[in-house]
Amino acid sequence: REEGAVQCGPVRSRGCAVRAAAATSSSLTVAYRAGGAAMDELSEYELQRLEHIRRNHEMLVRLGLVDPTPAAPQQKAPRKPRTKLPPVPPESLRRSSRVRDLKPEYTKETIDQFGDDLDRQAARRSPAKKRPRPEEDADEAALRREIDASTVAFLTEAREAMSRYLTSADGAAPATADAWREEAVRRWGSLVGGGAGAPARDWEAFVTTRLSKPPPPSPEPLLQEWYAADMWQLLCCCVLMSRVSSWETKHRCISAFFAAYPTPSAFQAEVVQRGQVDALRGLVNSLGLFDDRLKSLLAITTAFLLPAEGEDAFAVDLKKREQGGHKIHGVGEFGWHSWLIFCRDMGATLKASDEALKSFCRWRAKRHKLATAEGAAAGEAAEAAADDGAGAAGAGAADDDGKGECEAAGESGGEAGAGGDGEAAADRGGELGSGTREGTREGSGG
Repeated sequence: REEGAVQCGPVRSRGCAVRAAAATSSSLTVAYRAGGAAMDELSEYELQRLEHIRRNHEMLVRLGLVDPTPAAPQQKAPRKPRTKLPPVPPESLRRSSRVRDLKPEYTKETIDQFGDDLDRQAARRSPAKKRPRPEEDADEAALRREIDASTVAFLTEAREAMSRYLTSADGAAPATADAWREEAVRRWGSLVGGGAGAPARDWEAFVTTRLSKPPPPSPEPLLQEWYAADMWQLLCCCVLMSRVSSWETKHRCISAFFAAYPTPSAFQAEVVQRGQVDALRGLVNSLGLFDDRLKSLLAITTAFLLPAEGEDAFAVDLKKREQGGHKIHGVGEFGWHSWLIFCRDMGATLKASDEALKSFCRWRAKRHKLATAEGAAAGEAAEAAADDGAGAAGAGAADDDGKGECEAAGESGGEAGAGGDGEAAADRGGELGSGTREGTREGSGG
């Protein structure tokens, strides 16, 4: 990540729904370019967000949704140095006639030397913090907004790409059981469902119930939002981050965990089959409670990867399995609510207990209410347009009917006049013509 050297290729297009995903490259470019240009000035949180973007991009590469070839870095135009005007020499400060002609006791050089000595003493005690200028504050705020916008854009486009099926060129759903199984292997590894020789499964239910439906990303994404596109990663993230207060420790350990085990098959192969528990301990031991977290990770992986025969559909709740529920060891209310919010998009109506989840639910409910109001207004506008179109059509039909009846009345009056009863026929024709004109005006008004 040196001065914009890390950039990523565009998301491969999968139909109209993912056509906008090509902008992912530009979003990543902005984020990394901004980070590289002012890496020393970014906070630890901002650096971690850039790291999250990099790791999510690696997932897109693994799923075959992103071209791994780096794009050419964009060079940022150098900022012009500010020209400093020379200081104006002050007039003599000696106002008293008694000392006007005397030589100053402390010359400019003496005072400057004294100030330099004080600065060196202060630097040895504690590093002096340079107070930023107002224009630097504005630049930093603009940089933060740029990073926030690129983060939200990347999450939106990446989730849209991963929501499409991987086994078809246009992102359509598979048509056969073998194609559904291939979709599962592409996403979660070769050990999915027990691997080769496993019992027959309902692969369509297996895949569709494990596909996440995440909500729109919030302006300042929570840690769970980075893993919302994959249910297994989301649940593992909740188990690892619970009862840990240090953000830096959570970020470091969770990032190392998913770097070593990007899929449930990788975790099953390394930790369960090969017994590499010590390697896992070295990655997440700083979180504490290692034995409890290990049991929870094993339970999540087993329920997600190797469900019991006849239970291919995946779900999470707090009801025990003996009672017909889908309780997973180690997934409590926090993990369950996170799954409902970030994998099932139920945050607009859910009453969460965790404070961070409460904040996200309030934001989601407000956004949902706004979207509902905009949809209702659009529906009313469409109905009004339809009514206007129907009224115009009715007016045109009334005009045609009135014209036809007037012509018929005139012809009838002419024929009757030729037979000797012209006056009565003319009166009848006039009344009928008047009546049809009234009908025309009513139809036009309607």
